[in-house]
Amino acid sequence: MFEKLFDVFSRREQNFSNEAIKPLTREFRNRVLMLLRDTLQNQFHAFLSGLHQKAAYLYGKFGLSETSAHSSPEDDLLNFLGTCSDEQFLDLIELIFRSDLPGITWPDNPLIQGINDFFRIDALPYHLTGYSMEEIETSFHGAPARSFRIAEFPQIIRRDSEVVHQSAMEPALSLLSAPEFKYANDEFLKALEDHRKRDHRDCLAKCGSAFESVMKVLCAKNSIPFKEKDTASALLKALLGNGQLDQFWEQPLILIATLRNRLSSAHGAGAQAKVISEHVATYAVNSTASAILFLCSEFG
Repeated sequence: MFEKLFDVFSRREQNFSNEAIKPLTREFRNRVLMLLRDTLQNQFHAFLSGLHQKAAYLYGKFGLSETSAHSSPEDDLLNFLGTCSDEQFLDLIELIFRSDLPGITWPDNPLIQGINDFFRIDALPYHLTGYSMEEIETSFHGAPARSFRIAEFPQIIRRDSEVVHQSAMEPALSLLSAPEFKYANDEFLKALEDHRKRDHRDCLAKCGSAFESVMKVLCAKNSIPFKEKDTASALLKALLGNGQLDQFWEQPLILIATLRNRLSSAHGAGAQAKVISEHVATYAVNSTASAILFLCSEFG
């Protein structure tokens, strides 16, 4: 019941660098509520009641706002959404998509695109990811069957460069939400989380893992022989040897794995601790997103 309740933005995306972050605008908050009202229509009231219950458990409070003693749960939630911190507002956006609230559909939910549009309109440094699905074996009337379930729920991530985000990061996250990229998606989201936590060595390790996972999927899709224990170098050679790309692409693409091998936490630091600067981790994250898009465009 509470498995995903507490894995929310405020607990995951702390501002470790104490950098100034543009606050959510009043207009943004209003637009989100209007979008929910207009999308859910006659289910809006039941939705607010259900979300209030989730928020009460999340924050450990029977009433969320200062006027809770004289308000219905629905009005208490609306008052809270108008006065809560930015982090709490983003928490509740995530909660919308990770429970069985009335009117919330998956995996293609128009609310996700609408909220991302509102982030862009007010130049807010956030992005709401989509659902990541996985295919599972099940049965139907006793016969083997296959179905899909949610592997990762939508979550809000910080974005630092609008140009890089729109040209690489957002398309890569959208691509990785496909069921076959479940493990790569999980690794890349953790790399982004490590980047925000300034855990740069782990960030490099997870970037390399996501890149390897994507290459294994592409090899399988294209019937290119590989072994599960193959290194990034072997996987990349296998792809390049069975596609239309020139061999000189190996050097720039393998750099993601080189950064992991030389600088990340995947290997021991030795006698002297390795200190990875933020701009190196940022380069690794952006390069991984670009490389994933590049190879998937060629082999996907």
